[in-house]
Amino acid sequence: MEKKLLLITKNDSTFLIRALIKSLSDGGYEVITSIPDMECIQALKMEGILPDIILVYLEDYEDKYEELFTYLKKVIILDGTRRYLYLIGNEIEFTAVYKYIAKKWITFAFTRPVNSAELIKQIESFSADYSYELDEADGDVPMRHKRSLYSYDPQKQTILLVDDDTTFLKGMERWLVKDYNVFTASSGMDTISFLKKRTVNLILLDYEMPVLSGLEVFQMLKSEPATENIPVIFLTSKDDKKTVVEVLAAGPENYLLKTKPPAVLMQDIQKFFESRTPRSSALKIPGVKQIPAKQV
Repeated sequence: MEKKLLLITKNDSTFLIRALIKSLSDGGYEVITSIPDMECIQALKMEGILPDIILVYLEDYEDKYEELFTYLKKVIILDGTRRYLYLIGNEIEFTAVYKYIAKKWITFAFTRPVNSAELIKQIESFSADYSYELDEADGDVPMRHKRSLYSYDPQKQTILLVDDDTTFLKGMERWLVKDYNVFTASSGMDTISFLKKRTVNLILLDYEMPVLSGLEVFQMLKSEPATENIPVIFLTSKDDKKTVVEVLAAGPENYLLKTKPPAVLMQDIQKFFESRTPRSSALKIPGVKQIPAKQV
């Protein structure tokens, strides 16, 4: 399959950008470059040559952010084609971007300077193996996605990871897929829609989410016969007594602090499954070909 990528940069003739383009080309990508101008990108779209992967090199053009990222938001969310938006920059530049396009719509933000080999590896990982569902209940219908980085293994437990923080979601997923089948959701509505079609052995649910909070999602799941018995563990970044009491009062299986090191979180999840009865054996998902998991 031909791989194309749009690189948005102020100047594609600098040494760093030329080196980046060469690395991407060597990695099998056809690279199209554009200045950070909405009309130039719009022209690519009208000509039908706008790639699904967009990489923006943020440097010295903050005056273009509102126009550029307002347009990219429309292209990514409302166009009917799932596209992947990557940033290269620093924390100040990322914060400026998030004023115009929500963090959850950024596939990944690479901190400059970035290792080209690692960048390509991440793009290959994040932009592959997605399946799409259109959630018409959401009004302006963003494309939703759920994915597993590796083949589904019927011998493994299956986890649905729910979090509106894209960076945490993807980082945690990369840890979980080593031992579990993993699906992801970035909102409460996404979670409800997903569970209408599939079931899982465990839901890891962010307690603090916009629109539908984790608590509201939990209550909805427990009110439905089809989902009431799925165990839920809350994820929270707060460890103060008030929050802990509030979380536990809802009645989840447990709660995990997102601030813990990933390896420790993995141990906690493993302990949960070890404590379960044999009834929590791995699920067979209808319509999914049972292929041995990729060895990693």
